[in-house]
Amino acid sequence: MAKKRGKGEGSVQKLKNGQWRGLIMDGYTDEGRRNMVSFSAPTKSEVMQKIRQYWTDKENHLHIDRKMLFKDFAEEWYKDLKGQVEESTYAGYRYTLNILEDYFGKIKLVDLIPLDINKFYREMRARYSDSYLRKFRTMLIQIYDFADDNGLVSRNPARHSMSIKASQFQQNLKDAFSEAETEILLRDLPNSMMGNSIRLLLGTGMRVQELLALTKDDIAPDGSTIRINKAVQTVNGKSKLGPPKSKRSYRTIPVPNKYIPYALYIRSHGEQPFLWTLSYKSALCGVKTFRNKYKCVLDNIAGVRSLCPHCCRHTYITRLQAKGVPMETISRLAGHGKIEITDGYLHTSIDTLAQAVETLNDDLEEKQHE
Repeated sequence: MAKKRGKGEGSVQKLKNGQWRGLIMDGYTDEGRRNMVSFSAPTKSEVMQKIRQYWTDKENHLHIDRKMLFKDFAEEWYKDLKGQVEESTYAGYRYTLNILEDYFGKIKLVDLIPLDINKFYREMRARYSDSYLRKFRTMLIQIYDFADDNGLVSRNPARHSMSIKASQFQQNLKDAFSEAETEILLRDLPNSMMGNSIRLLLGTGMRVQELLALTKDDIAPDGSTIRINKAVQTVNGKSKLGPPKSKRSYRTIPVPNKYIPYALYIRSHGEQPFLWTLSYKSALCGVKTFRNKYKCVLDNIAGVRSLCPHCCRHTYITRLQAKGVPMETISRLAGHGKIEITDGYLHTSIDTLAQAVETLNDDLEEKQHE
């Protein structure tokens, strides 16, 4: 039996299914009927908390619509996002949003709590990588920040959900090739468009999207530099030409002497108008198509892990850092907007770490000679 409570707390009772429900009266409707508001939660204390939060929100004049479903508001957020991000990024968000809407769609926007989100992460971990779980978390934070900005919620449950840490059993899919693997690749890759493209990725740190957008004019006649001013984007499964990832991605990359022959090969053996044009379709080569061709070639190289094409970029940045190149310079070469982004690409080897601590021996020897 429901127990009546004072001070606006209404009545709270336990239902047959084990859930708790609270009921309060908040004035009257336009028809003169009592405006009854209900709350439900797994525990009595959570119901009481929701009731107290309701009155707090009302006192703070928040415009909370307690009937709005997560899916409806998420669609509003997605519409508002259009034009604020690149077209390819906007299209890519759709897949992630569909998964969130399928899971949380029928839950009321204001009812979602960190426990619900944590449960979602645990269930999704069996199907998606940790990096993709972080995408879910980031999108949920953005959706609820937008709701908060519009006075529709008083808190952001996604910000209080658990952080996504890499699983101990999960390999880093964006690793870097070791020095030994890099030497094997440079030696054993075929003298072909794909083989020399992989070599060039290792020697310039280009993104695959930038490589696929290259024309003959983007590579200097002597192969010493490569100009980056466009990139292939994937929008709704189709490839199209667009700008590079950021303003600092517009750059001219110097090609190391050792890698110039590969740049010249690509320049002379590529198609028109784009070096990686699919001649039978006369269209841009898509990233997915390139990745499939890349994997076929790499699978035939003994002694090398089958890492993804983007790992060539990680390798480039890691090797520069190991040679003592300043982070500001590496960031500029890679076309990163912030040095912090470059930090995330570093995979410092144990040899590099060992060389670093050897400097302590130098200090000790100096003191002994004093």
